[in-house]
Amino acid sequence: MRIVRVLVVLLGVVALAVLPFGSVSAVINDGIRQKELDFSVAISPPTIEFDLTPGATSSEKIRVRNTGQKEVDLKIGVAPMTVIGEDYNTDYSKNTPRTEITRWTSLKLESGCSAYKTDSDGIMYVHLRVKEECFVTFSTKTPANAPYGSQHMSVFFEEYMEVEGEGVSMIRSIGASIYGTNRTGGSDKDACGKIVSQKVPFWIFGGPLDTKATVENCGVLDFHATVDIEVRNLFGGVIYEDSEQPVDKIIMAETTRAIDDSWKDAKIGIYKTKQTVKFLGEDHEIEKLTFIVPAWLIIVILLCVAAIVLSVIYGRKKKQTLKQRSRR
Repeated sequence: MRIVRVLVVLLGVVALAVLPFGSVSAVINDGIRQKELDFSVAISPPTIEFDLTPGATSSEKIRVRNTGQKEVDLKIGVAPMTVIGEDYNTDYSKNTPRTEITRWTSLKLESGCSAYKTDSDGIMYVHLRVKEECFVTFSTKTPANAPYGSQHMSVFFEEYMEVEGEGVSMIRSIGASIYGTNRTGGSDKDACGKIVSQKVPFWIFGGPLDTKATVENCGVLDFHATVDIEVRNLFGGVIYEDSEQPVDKIIMAETTRAIDDSWKDAKIGIYKTKQTVKFLGEDHEIEKLTFIVPAWLIIVILLCVAAIVLSVIYGRKKKQTLKQRSRR
């Protein structure tokens, strides 16, 4: 039985080596992220969608507030908003036919604070005291010949400081995403969307259970796509679902977007995972078996199987040896 004993010892060593006892680095990383997110200006709402009417002016308000413990200087202006790739990395420097809205838009401070300087590009320089807030109105005068479809821009709020001899230096910035749509000359039936892919994992070594859906907007009108997942055990019981609060994303005209959704507290087990993607009145579903088995458990199972097999082999050899001795 020496072989079995050795396997049992190895089993214990492996289990101690690979069992998850927590991670110090995770705490450190959380601290870093918290520090990076320590921005003392808040805006509301962060996203605005509205209709553009050719020949008319539309106005919307954004509230900006100094939530920090020190006074801040802000630059406020508009910038084109485009995205790069399926992950929607945002670019605020590229002008396209879908960012013409920046040329139609002007800004005005309503109350609570005032701009001490406005440059030729319409960018306002504002000083906010601690806890001070004000409202910024952006007015969009849509030209009569505006193209049919959606337009995109950002109203940015950039914290900066004057550095002697170096001019203005940006510290941090946030922006409100603006989506305007001219529906004159067409209808919502012109919207076009396609499912590019739906991915549900078959095997993972531990949570979270991450899924991904990629949606293409093949038209000129923005639309919303929602993604939710439902996880059931092998007996049909619901373990997790987020249908009441699905992931909701805007798919901008003529772009493709990857949307992630996950069960963050996924436990070890075998499940049936269903992903549902909804947009433009259509449902797209995919269901797969998902095995959540950590690496340490696989090693433990393999060692146990090896121990049983070797034990059986050893037992048979021992019986054969005893039979041979008895014959003698």
